[in-house]
Amino acid sequence: MKDYYQILEVTPESDENEIRKRYRKLAMQFHPDRNPDNPEAEARFKEVAEAYGVLTDPVKKKQYDRARKMGGGFSPNGQQGGFDYSQEDILRDLFKDPRFQQMFNGLLQEFARKGFRANQHFIKQSFFGGKGGILFGGLVFFGSIAGPAIMNSARKNLPGPKGLLRSLGSAVGSLLSGPKQQPAVEQAAATPQPDTTYTATLTADEFARGKTIQLITQGPNGQEKLKVNIPAGSRAGQKLRLKGKGRIGPGGRGDLYLKLES
Repeated sequence: MKDYYQILEVTPESDENEIRKRYRKLAMQFHPDRNPDNPEAEARFKEVAEAYGVLTDPVKKKQYDRARKMGGGFSPNGQQGGFDYSQEDILRDLFKDPRFQQMFNGLLQEFARKGFRANQHFIKQSFFGGKGGILFGGLVFFGSIAGPAIMNSARKNLPGPKGLLRSLGSAVGSLLSGPKQQPAVEQAAATPQPDTTYTATLTADEFARGKTIQLITQGPNGQEKLKVNIPAGSRAGQKLRLKGKGRIGPGGRGDLYLKLES
């Protein structure tokens, strides 16, 4: 039986507010876009939601605590001791809970601000393996090729739930499609008005050593996956510009700006 308290790094005495805070922190930590080089992150992303779904549901938590007290070792797979909910059962019930929907909407906004995927397709794929028939209730999905910085200032102009938020990876990537050469990256001038802005979050060590990240943008022939080298010695607040890799407008294609954050 899984140890949901250990998974969420809480105790049986933790209240719902503490459990919610831990879930938000761990969901952000294990978002697959933040860990593209860690195949275990997606499973952890799903598992912390499963644990949250049990520990915030009074009925499931009571049954789980009773089964937990009956003894038996904890294992990473399967349930035992009178607690027979599957992971899919728990997640389906969780996404029907209005309290979770309200909290998760705020988390989706945080994902979007960081440049992580936060659309319906991503949620279905991450939590339910892309299976159909999943009802998301009152969840509002955020998504636009405009990127999170544009979303903050002009949300009313963005597409609705069907829009697609292009993901910004946070680890070494490669140019998966499009031209083989790497686009030129240069320091952004202070005066140009950015057409498209993404945000990349780096650790202090990554700022010092430099980092290669992967991002996805919308080109004239569909999605373009690009590899961007962030130079060693970069700093938070700095912007990099990929000339001619932004949105396509009436006057042609603009630039793509990458804002660095810590």
